[in-house]
Amino acid sequence: MWSLNSDFLMVLQLEKLTKIMSIPPAWKSVILIVIFFILLYKYLTRNHSYWKARGVPFEPPKFLAGSLWEVFCGRQHIGKHLGYLYGKYNKAPYFGIFVMGKPYLVLRNPEIIKSITIRDFPNFDDRTFACDKNADPMSGNSLFVLKNPEWKNIRNKLTPIFTSGKLKLMLYIMKKTGVEVEKYLEKYDNQVIEIKEVSSKYMTDLVASCFFGFDTNSFKDQDSEFRLVSRRMFEFDIFNSISLFSYFFVPKMVSWFKLKLLDTNFLKDVFYTTLRNRASTNQKRNDFVDLLLQLKENFNENNNGIHFDTNCMVSQAITFFIAGFETTSNAIAFALYELCLRPDCQEKLRREIGESLPNDVEITFESIQKMKYLDMVLSETLRRYPFGPFLNRECKEDYVIKETGLVIEKGTPILIPIDGIHNDPEYYSDPEKFDPERFSDGIKYKSQSCQYLPFGSGPRNCIGDRFGLICAKVGIIYILRKFRVERCETTPDPVVLDPKSPFMMPLGGLNMILKKV
Repeated sequence: MWSLNSDFLMVLQLEKLTKIMSIPPAWKSVILIVIFFILLYKYLTRNHSYWKARGVPFEPPKFLAGSLWEVFCGRQHIGKHLGYLYGKYNKAPYFGIFVMGKPYLVLRNPEIIKSITIRDFPNFDDRTFACDKNADPMSGNSLFVLKNPEWKNIRNKLTPIFTSGKLKLMLYIMKKTGVEVEKYLEKYDNQVIEIKEVSSKYMTDLVASCFFGFDTNSFKDQDSEFRLVSRRMFEFDIFNSISLFSYFFVPKMVSWFKLKLLDTNFLKDVFYTTLRNRASTNQKRNDFVDLLLQLKENFNENNNGIHFDTNCMVSQAITFFIAGFETTSNAIAFALYELCLRPDCQEKLRREIGESLPNDVEITFESIQKMKYLDMVLSETLRRYPFGPFLNRECKEDYVIKETGLVIEKGTPILIPIDGIHNDPEYYSDPEKFDPERFSDGIKYKSQSCQYLPFGSGPRNCIGDRFGLICAKVGIIYILRKFRVERCETTPDPVVLDPKSPFMMPLGGLNMILKKV
């Protein structure tokens, strides 16, 4: 009986196979394609019930784009989109989103953020950013993306480079570049200028000098190769956007397709040229090149098998250049933009600069530190326009959030939406208003409570924050002590951010009128 049934089933299977084989080749292809997409859809949506099963509010995902459809379509900047979701789920301490089918936990509660970035940092000490030295040796060795324990070792060695004493030694480079800004702006009295381009030239010259020992002369040479290269780095076409998105959200694609984060060949060649010149001339400039060379010489190569070789040194120089150049030029440009809209704030700052530096008195490190209102203006600018849209961390082992009991599973990516926190009326009254006075008591409490995060939080915060702030303050001082900025017909209000860029970049520039005083 068993044999009869089995034979009968085999006959049926053979009949089905015969029917399939008789299908025309064109239809076979169509069927295979349909099956492929069904399987792909099933694979990419396999986790879409993840947050619902855990009782976590979440943004309903869409195929492929997940919860970032508006970003994928180019309708909204990712920082602003996360800020919108932050406000949408304002009753929850966190909410879930999906990116390419993967569940992400987005934090809202400052106490939970503090636990993850500070108190329980060892379980969240890595960013989710791709780190593949085979795909891109320069980004793979960067302090920004390195994983522990290599990150901690390199970070500890680099930290002394950014002490107040070392920054004081480089103040002369900042002032020299500030003088070039003044000379350049003299030609544009009572004319419309695009202040983001001015601040970018200032930071290109300054950071190239500090980190590469190279004079770029962006204000004198409109076609300076250094300026052209640095500008192209932040012009995002489709390929660059996909590559950068992969580094942030799909690290496996970086390894599969050997994607490079940015084209750094020019910067690498320049740095190697500088190294050869320093070796042949024994020149000392008290800049970051000297400090990195000294660090390389003194680095203990037997420290957990971690090496600080020439590749790693070049990678740090490129990282500091990219981070310092664009973040600080953005801060200067947005500060002057807000001041042109708020002439009362601008005049208050100009008075402070005039009182601190009467009759063109020489700028000193100490005189800059005493300018409290300048510090307030920059603090408020960074609240309104934090360069990075979010912080990201990866959970190394299962972790229980004490406040709610939620278990964050090993490998879960964590996002902290900076723009949402900085615009939360619970922490900042009338958050859309530019109001430096909200920082009249400093930023210490806001930073410690994780309500102010322009430089990150915890041990993995920005290592060069003091360098960036000093550069920004020097640039603003040199511009405002002899000039006033005013809004014009083409001054954007409000600012529109470039949706293709993951950073807070103004779309179309920041036009204003410059007037000598």
